[in-house]
Amino acid sequence: MQPNLHPINDQLPSPKGVALAVLALSKREDVTLGEIALAIQTDPSLSSRLIKLANSASQSSRPVVSVQEAVARKGVKSVCQLALGFSLIDQYRDGGCTAFDYPKYWSHSLLMALSMQALATRVRVGESSELFICGLLAQIGQLALATLYPQHYSDVLTAYQANPTQSLTALEATHLETDHIELGSTMLADWGVPGVFTQPMALYEGPNHSDNIHDSRTNSLIMMLRLAHWLADLALCDADQRPQLTQVWLTQAAKLDISTEDAANLIDDVISEWHDWGTLLQIHTEPLPSFAEFALENESTAKNTSSLRIVVADSNEFTRRKTIAMLAEDGNHAVYAVNDGHAAMAMVLKVMPHVIIAHCNLKQMDGLALCQTLRQTGEGQGVYILLMDDQKNVEHSIRAYESGADGYVSSTINAITLRTRLVAAQRMAQMKLDSDKDRAHMRQLSADLDLANRQLASDEFRNAQPSSP
Repeated sequence: MQPNLHPINDQLPSPKGVALAVLALSKREDVTLGEIALAIQTDPSLSSRLIKLANSASQSSRPVVSVQEAVARKGVKSVCQLALGFSLIDQYRDGGCTAFDYPKYWSHSLLMALSMQALATRVRVGESSELFICGLLAQIGQLALATLYPQHYSDVLTAYQANPTQSLTALEATHLETDHIELGSTMLADWGVPGVFTQPMALYEGPNHSDNIHDSRTNSLIMMLRLAHWLADLALCDADQRPQLTQVWLTQAAKLDISTEDAANLIDDVISEWHDWGTLLQIHTEPLPSFAEFALENESTAKNTSSLRIVVADSNEFTRRKTIAMLAEDGNHAVYAVNDGHAAMAMVLKVMPHVIIAHCNLKQMDGLALCQTLRQTGEGQGVYILLMDDQKNVEHSIRAYESGADGYVSSTINAITLRTRLVAAQRMAQMKLDSDKDRAHMRQLSADLDLANRQLASDEFRNAQPSSP
């Protein structure tokens, strides 16, 4: 039985107490900073959190010591949204949705908030407090569904956890006629979060939209939200998954010109802040190694040159299992199985594979369309794509290669032929890794040269000055 699909607003997660009063004040055109500060001061917990955030995000050497200063520095809009976020944390620490992990949800959201705040100092597309709240509320639609439909959403999450290769939003839409992205976007708009932030928040979980979005700020925010989400995943994942997620994170960070050294500092700072804020907000955090230890784990994993991340996309269960079995015999590959084209796209964004083995007759999006779509994205251009077909012939082969495939084989492929194909894929993956290292090295050389030139110019200027009598 379907739930009530038209909930009234007071059933949705919403701020209460002082946060609600602050939001009401902010809607007055004649409201003053003093009135906002006075309302916040009645809540010591909110006051301390706001002051801490103002200081942690401030570039000023003089610390903020009062609520009035914090409000003045952050502005009324940012303060209202921060009050809203902190209020939601306090009110929705648990609930009736048994399959929804409330502590993990808030721990992940806090990590995203702190990651966005840290990225704000490196990618100048928004004020740090605005990006903090973007990260904190990026997944608010999931909390809303868990609050509105606890039993039905528990069933959705149970189905998703049994098969994570499915699309969560598709499951939500099927069972609830809405999804967490759509509902979250509506809530954020109602709360006054500007559209410049809500649009990237609605897009970052889906396929790459860079070809359709010509606003560089929106594209940067989408990439930042993805990085923040992946960093939260990295911090909360099992230890054996860290090397893979670390490499994915570093590869994507380089697209925002964040070097490995800068990434190391960013990750360590975020994790340190996560522990501090976890204590302040009473949110559970995990002890984690430093980035240097992450890098050692990643290097150790990389030494196994036969290891590849491979997505197998096949709607036929028999051939899908056969392919997975051959890959298991061939080496220590990380294999991710999906049964339709849309799930394949989602998995590519999630794990950044080296190889995709896709059947031409995929459901939802066939193999040729999947290949063409991937080749139009930054994530898909460097992936080795092997298309399989039950009816292998010259005409189909031409279409496969025109779609951007690196290989075209029969679905009856044997283990030896598949292993030969993976040698080519391994060579491509190594070339990409070497290319990334070369680009990082060139960026470092350019930075060093720029620094040396500025120092030389400074020395010449000082030498040219007349000596004092």
